[in-house]
Amino acid sequence: METKRHLLTKINDFCLFVEDFQGALNFYKNVLGFEVKREQPGYIEFRFYDTSITIWNLEGVYQAIPKEYLSKGHRFMVAILLPDLQDVDDLYIELTSKGVNFITPPETFPWEARAAYFTDPEGNIWEIFAWTGDQAPGIQNP
Repeated sequence: METKRHLLTKINDFCLFVEDFQGALNFYKNVLGFEVKREQPGYIEFRFYDTSITIWNLEGVYQAIPKEYLSKGHRFMVAILLPDLQDVDDLYIELTSKGVNFITPPETFPWEARAAYFTDPEGNIWEIFAWTGDQAPGIQNP
């Protein structure tokens, strides 16, 4: 029997389940400036190069996934690679001025990255970072 595991190699989107759909929509669209790719009632998909970030109202999620399988808690973070170290600091200042709740200011870490961490209105954690040193892979733009 032929395996189909090779089909598991392209991530289409990262979906964030939200309680306050309008608040999340405002944050991602108006504060962070994400471009809307597709919109349906209770569901928005934002364009992100070869993948997407989506927000899905919990009431809609419950129609597809039983509540007992969904729990609050942080088990992942979304990380955005920036082209330059200075971009981390500049974006930190820009987003802070728009009221984004940063957990940490920019810091250079021993694993050769400069990063800052913030949360969205639902408490999801985001990282903005750039690689430091000779091993920095840089950004691949489409």
